[in-house]
Amino acid sequence: MKSIVIHAGLPKTGTSAVQAWLHHNTEQLAAAGVFYPWHHLDKNGISAGNAGSLMERSGPRFVTSPTQIEGTLDDFEASGCHTMLLSSEAFLPELPRLAEAMPGHARFVMYVRDPLAFLESDYNQRVKRIPQLHAFVPESGAYGGWLGHEHLYNALASDDVRARAELRPYHSDLFVGGSLLTDLLHAAGIDSSQLTGLELKQVNTSYSLHALEIKRALNVLPLGNELNERLDLRLQSCTLGPTSYSLIPPADYERLRAEADEELHALSVKYDIDSLEPLREKLRDLPSRPYHPQDLSEDEVDAVVRHLAKVGKRLTRRINAALEKHPDVELAYPSLRESFARAVEALDLAAQQPKPRRRWWHALRNGRLVSRR
Repeated sequence: MKSIVIHAGLPKTGTSAVQAWLHHNTEQLAAAGVFYPWHHLDKNGISAGNAGSLMERSGPRFVTSPTQIEGTLDDFEASGCHTMLLSSEAFLPELPRLAEAMPGHARFVMYVRDPLAFLESDYNQRVKRIPQLHAFVPESGAYGGWLGHEHLYNALASDDVRARAELRPYHSDLFVGGSLLTDLLHAAGIDSSQLTGLELKQVNTSYSLHALEIKRALNVLPLGNELNERLDLRLQSCTLGPTSYSLIPPADYERLRAEADEELHALSVKYDIDSLEPLREKLRDLPSRPYHPQDLSEDEVDAVVRHLAKVGKRLTRRINAALEKHPDVELAYPSLRESFARAVEALDLAAQQPKPRRRWWHALRNGRLVSRR
């Protein structure tokens, strides 16, 4: 019997990096008997994955589509492959409906990560994309609620999903083959020894602390999608400030670590899942990364703006214009206005400087006339 494996996240478990690899390696996957349908990737290497292979848009969300499912199953059959692998976090909320619509042998694979790491990663992503304006709140119910458990619990409440679901720990020490990609291929029953170049590339790079704070402060401006995308890409290249840090104060970390352990234990007990116990053991005594408050000095703000001016001159001018257009907007870092104004002034001065002229003269070398610059 042919195999169908649906990878449904969970959120913040490296799904984008896996999808980027699968997307760029469809030919060698097909040669190994694995059918992975094509999908779009944006400039950051991010997409909704194979959501459109089984679902269709209904407003802002995806819903199960029998028509799309039928077409994808036909394509799988025509491919001659023995395994179809699909990947999308958008599948997670729809798993009960997908389980009803898909063949009975389809399996669902999901990864569960450290709840505290998810909480901070989710906040970082919200600053990048939502856009989030406020400082980090160290509470398990903040933002989307850690782990995306609401959708997970809803999915596991379905007998059909629960009978075919496999929860796997998202932890480098627990991956089969040493990486998320090799672990997923193993879970899907795919022999990774037939594949080459199994290294995952980082996509959607996390911000340094300084970059995160500047993006959060600028989120108050109506910059529009295009400008926000450019700002995001430029800030991903900014290495100013800590790049490994935590926004969770030490006292809150201890409290949240205990809550996270209880959450994972409750999940295991409620659904009789023992695959998460190794993850609990790894996380129970895990120390926090260095804590840093969200409080930049004026010099640190200015340094990030100078970086933006260096790597994105037009971007810097347009953000400065937006700041001038909205003088009453309250910024988390008021000195941003002066920093951008100075940066644009420096760009204007540089543009006015005459370009150095090439000077040529002739000289004799070994009796021959030559030109020098």
